[in-house]
Amino acid sequence: MNSHKPETTNRFTMIAFILFAVLAILPLFIYLRNPYFMGDLNYAFALIRVGMQLSKIRKSFSSILDSFLDKVQKHPQKTFLIFEENSYTYSQADKESNKVARALWTHAQLKEGDTAALLLGNEPQLVWVWLALAKLGCVASILNSNIRSKSLLHCFSCCEAKALIVGADLQEAVEEVLPALREQGIRVFLLSDHSDVEGIESLSDKFEKASDQPLSPQLRANINLKSPALYIYTSGTTGLPKAAVVNHESVWLASFLQAIAGVRSSDVLYLYLPLYHTAGLLMGLCGAINIGITVVLKRKFSVSSFWNDCRKHNVTVIQYIGEIMRYLCSTPK
Repeated sequence: MNSHKPETTNRFTMIAFILFAVLAILPLFIYLRNPYFMGDLNYAFALIRVGMQLSKIRKSFSSILDSFLDKVQKHPQKTFLIFEENSYTYSQADKESNKVARALWTHAQLKEGDTAALLLGNEPQLVWVWLALAKLGCVASILNSNIRSKSLLHCFSCCEAKALIVGADLQEAVEEVLPALREQGIRVFLLSDHSDVEGIESLSDKFEKASDQPLSPQLRANINLKSPALYIYTSGTTGLPKAAVVNHESVWLASFLQAIAGVRSSDVLYLYLPLYHTAGLLMGLCGAINIGITVVLKRKFSVSSFWNDCRKHNVTVIQYIGEIMRYLCSTPK
C-alpha cells in the first residue's frame, strides 16, 4: 500500500527543484530584460514609506520641528551642522534654538501665530532662529539677504511681520529702511552683543543669558498641517518679489525628496544653496532633518572649494540646480 510514496515524494522533490531553479533564474531574467528593476523596486518601496509617513502625519499632526526633536532624542551627539571650522550636534542645535526662543518670547513678546522676518545669510544663526520661531508657534518670513531698499521694505511689509531679526553683517541694509520700519512700530533685533543705532536692539547678548531648557509644546498647541509655517519669496525678476505662503504640509512634501531619492541616515549633505529659497531650506535642510543626517553648510557656492570640502567632510550627497554640474565638471582635477 506504501509503494507509491517514494514516487510521490520524488515528484514533489522534482517540482520543488524546478520551482527553486525558476525563482533563482528569475532575478537574472528580469535584470537582463530591465537592468533598472531593483532600482525601480527600491524607489517604489521609498514611495510607500513616504506615503505611510505622510498618512501618519495627517492623522496625528507633527511638524518638521517635531521630527528634529525626535532626532535630538534618538542621537543627541550626532553632528547636525558643520559650518566653516565649527560643528554642532543635534543636542547643541536644540539648546541654542531654545535660548533664542526664550529671548524672542521674553524681549520681542512673540507668540503663537505671529510672524517674524529673518534677514540672514547662510549661517547657523539662521537655523537657530528658524527653529526658535517654530518652537514658539511663529511663522518665519525668510528674506533674500541680497535685496535692499524698496524691495526689502516691500518683502517685509507684505508678510505683516511684527519683528525683523538681522545678521550683524547686514545692519547697513536695514539702516536704509529703518525710518520706515520705525514709523510702523516694528522692532528690529540685531544678532550682536550690542547696538549703537537707535531703533535697533541687540539680541545675541539676550539669548546668551537665556536658559537652554526645552520650551512647552503648549506654546504651539494650535498649529496644524494647514497652518502657515514660512514665507518664501520669488526672485522678483518681473517686478517686486512676491511672498509664497508655505504651510506645514507643504514643508513635509518638499522635505520628502531626499527620502524618495534614497538618502540614508549615514549620508552627509553638502548644502551651498541659499536658505531663503525652497531648494535650500525645504528640500535641503528640512529633508536632512527628516532623515537625521549631517549637513555641511556653506555661505555660498564656490567652485574652487567645492571638491576640497567634499573630500574633507566625506560628503555623499549634493543638490544640483542650473549650471552647477557644468561648472564643477569643468574645474581641474
